[in-house]
Amino acid sequence: MKKNLRLEATLGLLVVLTIFAIAFQQTLLEQRLVVDPNSGYTVRLYHDEESGGNSLIDLEDAEHFKWSCILRDQYEYPFCGFEVIFDPKRVKGLDLRNFHKIRIWLDYSGVGKTLRISLRNFDPQYSDPAIDKSTKYNQIEFNTKLLSSMSEFSLRDFFVANWWIYDNKIPPSLSHPQFDNIVVFDVQTGSGKALGKHSFQLHRIELIGQRLNTADWYLSIIVVWLTIILAFLGYRVMNLKDQVLFQRKRESELIEVNTLLDARSKILELKSKTDFLTGAFNRLGIEEAIHLGLSEWRKYKKPLSLVLLDIDHFKQVNDRYGHDVGDQVLTTLAAAVQKQIRTQDLFARWGGEEFVLLCRDTDINHARLLAEKLRELIANLEFSQDFKITASFGVTTFIAHETLDELFKAADMALYKAKSTGRNRVVVV
Repeated sequence: MKKNLRLEATLGLLVVLTIFAIAFQQTLLEQRLVVDPNSGYTVRLYHDEESGGNSLIDLEDAEHFKWSCILRDQYEYPFCGFEVIFDPKRVKGLDLRNFHKIRIWLDYSGVGKTLRISLRNFDPQYSDPAIDKSTKYNQIEFNTKLLSSMSEFSLRDFFVANWWIYDNKIPPSLSHPQFDNIVVFDVQTGSGKALGKHSFQLHRIELIGQRLNTADWYLSIIVVWLTIILAFLGYRVMNLKDQVLFQRKRESELIEVNTLLDARSKILELKSKTDFLTGAFNRLGIEEAIHLGLSEWRKYKKPLSLVLLDIDHFKQVNDRYGHDVGDQVLTTLAAAVQKQIRTQDLFARWGGEEFVLLCRDTDINHARLLAEKLRELIANLEFSQDFKITASFGVTTFIAHETLDELFKAADMALYKAKSTGRNRVVVV
């Protein structure tokens, strides 16, 4: 009896600790990195003199990160900046991969409308210690009106400067933001010719992250509880003297486990048929609909049409705005299309920026009209970065004695023709 009470008390305590770990996981996992004038890092001022400009710069108070500059128009793009250098050799810096937010306490006065903040990363794949500008410029530019006593930005909003990619001939595989070895924090005047005086004082930089990501934290809790459950079951098995009672309890536990596994299996089956990014079906998910559509065509002669669509110039979106924006384009397009199609139609991501729409009981004319409707819908989608996208469509329908492979080849040919004849159009074969 006493053992049972102690066991129940222990389990109760573990439940309380689990609730605490879930409720306060953000506080427990949070880590902060503070950079301020007392951190002991080296600082450096720079301006457009190195590019042939004649702007002036003055470090008014190095101990308090206070400086000013006067931009003049001798250089086409006058600028000045201030660096906090984490490694004087600019080779071994800070690993910020587990950080997701940056807070900045910065005072600014002047004629500039925008400022730039850069987290510059060193990587031997593209950086040379002897060339300062070879470090990757992960940056964000924002309106000076956004500055307050404390300004907060997400590291997801940082992008790699286009000029750096072009100047260093960086391949697309290395053109995404990188925060594993930040050697310099940089504050610089923004775009445009903001001629005149600019005054700055950087009080503090604070990076906020997590020691362990949320998914791993919950996984750890599950593993602990699975271990506890297994230990508990082992304890019960060792102490059960009545074999009949043990067998009944064992059967009951197996039924519960099987029920849980069956439910979990259905969830995993659905996930396996769904594209994780867009929520549309994947190739596996569309397979059943294709077989059903072919069966309806063969038995009842119900028409079966296929629409392939491909986003025009999608690589340029990724190169210019980053893969996060590219992902946003894919999810926005998928959501918009799914709202416009019928429940009997099936929409799936075929790969990359290409999607397939299977239209059961739909002839070629109706499929073409639907494709035109979707083409206009996509062309009118709006994004926060103020750009537009278009898509090209290939439409075909299943005919007698045709194989499934021939159906998709016909749609591919139509899509290729739509691409090669100007894009943003529907081609029917």
